[in-house]
Amino acid sequence: MTEVLPQFIQVKIDRAKKENTEEVTAKVTNEVTKKVTKDYLFNILNTTNLTPDKAMDLLGIPEADRPMYKELLKKK
Repeated sequence: MTEVLPQFIQVKIDRAKKENTEEVTAKVTNEVTKKVTKDYLFNILNTTNLTPDKAMDLLGIPEADRPMYKELLKKK
């Protein structure tokens, strides 16, 4: 029994590390994607006569995400 307990604890630790890593990776990926997309939007808007909605169409930004990007555009 005493040999099984350390293995069980290690499995729990490994699982927690993996879940934490996946959570952090997803969060960072989401933040970077938002920043890059915002930068692309600014570049498109500064180099063309497109409206923000047309630029978002060009980038394929889903309707559900557009209010967030419109808010980000106001902040710059």
